[in-house]
Amino acid sequence: MAKVHPIVEQFDSQLSRLRSSQATSTSSLLKQTLTSLKDLYTSVDAVLQLPKNQQAIAQDVHSKWTEEVLDRSLKLLDICSTSRDVLVQSKESLHDIQSVLRRSCSGELNITSEVAQYLNTRKSAKKLIKKSLKNVKDIEQTNKNNAIESMLKDVNTITLDILKSVLSYLGGSKLESQKSKWSLVSKLMQKSDNKEESTTSNNFDDVDATLESTIRQKNKNGVENMRSQMTKLESEIQSLDEALDSFC
Repeated sequence: MAKVHPIVEQFDSQLSRLRSSQATSTSSLLKQTLTSLKDLYTSVDAVLQLPKNQQAIAQDVHSKWTEEVLDRSLKLLDICSTSRDVLVQSKESLHDIQSVLRRSCSGELNITSEVAQYLNTRKSAKKLIKKSLKNVKDIEQTNKNNAIESMLKDVNTITLDILKSVLSYLGGSKLESQKSKWSLVSKLMQKSDNKEESTTSNNFDDVDATLESTIRQKNKNGVENMRSQMTKLESEIQSLDEALDSFC
C-alpha cells in the first residue's frame, strides 16, 4: 500500500474537521470556520504543487473538468463578494446613526431618517442574500473522475456550505431557519449543549429589532443600550469582514 504524503494527510485532516464541525451560529465561530477554511486552501495549494499532481494538471489543463472547477470557484467568489457587500453597507449605515447619537444631548433623539436608511439597507441586503442563496444551485457537483478533481470538488462543496452559513447569519433568523436544508450549515447552526452558546442571539437581529422599535414608537429611551448594541455589531462586522477578506 502506497504511503500517503504528509501534505495530503494534512489536507484530509483539515477537511474532515470542517465536515464534522458542530457549533452555534455565532460570528466568532463563523470567523473561526473561515480561518480554518483559509488553512484548508493553503493545504490545497501545497497538494497541487506535488510533482505528480503538476504533471496531471498539465495534461488536463484544457479538459472539461478543469473548466468546471474554475467556473465553480468564480461563483464562490461572487458569493463571498456578496457577503462583504452586505457587511460594508451595514457598517456605513451604522456609522450614520452613531454619528447622530454622538451629537445628541439632553436625551433628545432624532435619528428617524438614519434609522429608516439602515432598515432599508437591511431590507435590500436580505433580498440580495436570498437571491445569492437561490443561485447556489448553479454550483452543482458532477461525477469525480480523478483524485485532483475529487479533492477540488470536495473543497468547493465545503466552501459553499460555509458561505451559505455566513449569508444566512447576515440575513438574520428568518434566513437561518433554512439551515436544515444544508448538511454542513445545519451542523454549523446546531444548538450546543452549552447554555451560554445556545442562548446567543444574532446581533443583526438585535439591532434590527431595536431600531424598528425606535422608529415605530419614537422611543427616546434606551439610547445607551442602542449604542452598546451597535458598537457590538460594528465590531462583529469588522471581524467577519476581515475573515472574508483574508479568504476571498
